Amino acid sequence: MSSKLGTAEIVQRLIVMLVLLHRPTTSAFNGTHDKVELTTTVPTTPATVWKRPPIAYDRDLVIELIEAADYPIEKHVLTTPDGYILKLHRIPDPVQFPSTGTETSTDPDELLRFSPNKTFRGTVLLVPGLFSTAADFVVTGPENGLAFVLADAGYDVWLANVRGSRFSRKNVKLSVADSEFWDFSFHEIGTIDLPAIIDYILRETNAKKVFFVGHNQGMTDLFVLLSAKPRYNRKLQHAVGLASIAYLGTTENRVVRRAAELTDKLYATLRALNIHELKPTPDIVRLLSGTVCASDMNELCVEMMRGFLGTTVDRSRNLLPNIVDDLLTSVSTRQLIHVGQLMQTKKFQQFDYRNYMLNTQKYGQAKPPEYNLSRVLLPVSLFHGTNDFITSTKDALRLKDELRNVKHFLEIPDLNHIGFVYSDRLYARVNRKIIEIFNQNPTQA
Repeated sequence: MSSKLGTAEIVQRLIVMLVLLHRPTTSAFNGTHDKVELTTTVPTTPATVWKRPPIAYDRDLVIELIEAADYPIEKHVLTTPDGYILKLHRIPDPVQFPSTGTETSTDPDELLRFSPNKTFRGTVLLVPGLFSTAADFVVTGPENGLAFVLADAGYDVWLANVRGSRFSRKNVKLSVADSEFWDFSFHEIGTIDLPAIIDYILRETNAKKVFFVGHNQGMTDLFVLLSAKPRYNRKLQHAVGLASIAYLGTTENRVVRRAAELTDKLYATLRALNIHELKPTPDIVRLLSGTVCASDMNELCVEMMRGFLGTTVDRSRNLLPNIVDDLLTSVSTRQLIHVGQLMQTKKFQQFDYRNYMLNTQKYGQAKPPEYNLSRVLLPVSLFHGTNDFITSTKDALRLKDELRNVKHFLEIPDLNHIGFVYSDRLYARVNRKIIEIFNQNPTQA
């Protein structure tokens, strides 16, 4: 038993090392599309004092971060048709703050975000990616966090937590100790979790349509949903994809490519060891985010994270405890393997059981079917970072060409894959543009 656990820990540490030890490299770009120029203007938020709450694993990080920024917060709970209990976070009442100081302002950034004519602009759903939670959209604080920015701009903001993540680890029949609990990938999240979340929001708000923002696997979930249930195109107003994952496999990063090559061996090893969940222990979370990254050992934390976040770590050292805390969340091993299969095959397809009989039983054919992106009909805007070490520019352009209704394709210079949620300059480079895109496509309450 002890040797089995030791091997499991080694596998988990290898996976973490593959991510954390990566150093992003600049990729060439030859496409024709918009570039977002680097600006430094950041509007002043009404929440003038934002303090990092103390780190502890067994609490709701999202609620603490939002309350620390003095924004209102609601918690909602829903149950999916297959019994998973999901927690949603919401920043309601978009006209909560007076627009003091902006009535005479000529700064376009302040007028965009804190307009003196406060109006309700719509309902928006934010969906995080792999290894992530709703905390992604608030962890950088009220000046840069997308959830705060959208609330300031007049949007009713909902933050999703999908099955298996830190805030959605319950099922009406299953325990997290059961292997059946973890028998899912992003396919089940897209076809079951996401429609349940969208329908819940529409019922609660009486909105006609919902805006959508997905980072990483969050956008994968949407593509899966619309491929399987195209009627949900009518329930969404506009989707923004940040470092979207669909087509993979052309990255020049050697670590990522090597990890993809080992996907089958890793899958076999995990099954042999009966490992269905990859998760950090509470002790590891407390050690890294509560001690190493929040004390005089901060320099060690910076060096550990520089390969993952690039130069962002040097400008965001005070945020590192929360960033590390947010990153250390659970994931189904099948989710991870499914992403590896996308890299191997260079196809956007369903999970491959690597067994003729199982595939035939599941899909009625020997090979897993590809997702039909021609069914994605709603307007889509895609953001791609030039330093993305997972999704190459070639992959991003292929996705753009496959989708039928891409309104904007924006290249963000020198931004890596994870920078779309952890960069300290998100407002000027990304979030401001998202507000502009949504404001051009208003919905009715």
